[in-house]
Amino acid sequence: MGADYPKYFYKYRSIGSIDALQSDHAVDALLKNKAVFSSRTNFNDLFDSKIELIKPTQLQLKEAMKLAEKADKLFIKKFLNKGKFSTEGVEFIEKLEKSFNDLIDSYAFLSVSSKATSNLMWSHYANSHKGFCIEFKSEFMKADKVIYQDKIPKLNMIDIFLSGLNLISGEEMAQHIWQSLRTKLAEWEYESEYRFQASNSMGKILTGKNFMIMPYSPEFVESVIFGCRMPLDAKKFIINGMPTGTKFKQAVARNSSIEIINFDLRIGL
Repeated sequence: MGADYPKYFYKYRSIGSIDALQSDHAVDALLKNKAVFSSRTNFNDLFDSKIELIKPTQLQLKEAMKLAEKADKLFIKKFLNKGKFSTEGVEFIEKLEKSFNDLIDSYAFLSVSSKATSNLMWSHYANSHKGFCIEFKSEFMKADKVIYQDKIPKLNMIDIFLSGLNLISGEEMAQHIWQSLRTKLAEWEYESEYRFQASNSMGKILTGKNFMIMPYSPEFVESVIFGCRMPLDAKKFIINGMPTGTKFKQAVARNSSIEIINFDLRIGL
């Protein structure tokens, strides 16, 4: 990892009901060392990981025919008719777009932040400081920094097609897609997000679902940080359910900022 790679990543979690901790999904996942990986269809931002697909032109398909093998030339030829797209061509482009989006929707992502002291993050993702934050050791997570820009990324569908025919580098295409899938609009820059994509061996999200649960080793966790407003009973519940030796910290509101300090149950700090 580079010198600027964060030593720790932070996953903010909300608690649905302080009075029903035994059945709370976030608390249950914490105590059982399980991470929630989401599809892009489950992101709270409508434009997160959204890619504008640029449809191919007739000229681009003609150029592809010149490069293609004989069998592929005949395959592409069916899509054109007198300089225009044939019915088969229109249907193929629609199917290509759908299959690409279906594939991308099956990818599983874990989003984390490089900041533990963001007032906005505690407010938005840890139910107004009543939730908690998991501090992960980054050495166990190869996450990439999210790119923030003013517009969603674009991708030429002809490149997807050419990659499928092995006419351009599949590796370069994969890198371009991954870059697009970790691009967000600039208004979200306060999150300081890093994103981890589950590998094929780890699994993909099933059709009709928008998340999946994956276990992780307790050694991945550096500490659990309690929100400024989390009740003491909730802290005790989590402490009693975590493995022996787990570190606990406390977010504290100072004059105009959040500070993270060690938590000692004996004195409440």
